[in-house]
Amino acid sequence: MVSNGIRIAAEAETPVTAVHEGVVAYATTFTGFGKLVIIDHGSVTFSLYGYLADIDVVTGERVVQGQRLGSVGASLEGEPSLYFELRIDGKPVDPLQWLRRK
Repeated sequence: MVSNGIRIAAEAETPVTAVHEGVVAYATTFTGFGKLVIIDHGSVTFSLYGYLADIDVVTGERVVQGQRLGSVGASLEGEPSLYFELRIDGKPVDPLQWLRRK
């Protein structure tokens, strides 16, 4: 599997929240990512949250920044972690710019 995002180590069941407001474009299981949520932020910008233990949103739901999307599950290697990816115009970009505290 080609990875364009980052894996963030975290305690299992830690809440996973939206980095920015948007609409849930996808919220179910996806091969290689386990339970996956994709948020459409408009202007062809998407954030992806994978390896979730559970999903608290549904496709089509509008979410606000900081809203709970689910909780941390396990990576493909079995370690508690979150997969996070950011795409703009269909291309992966450095997701760390969206994770910095303001």
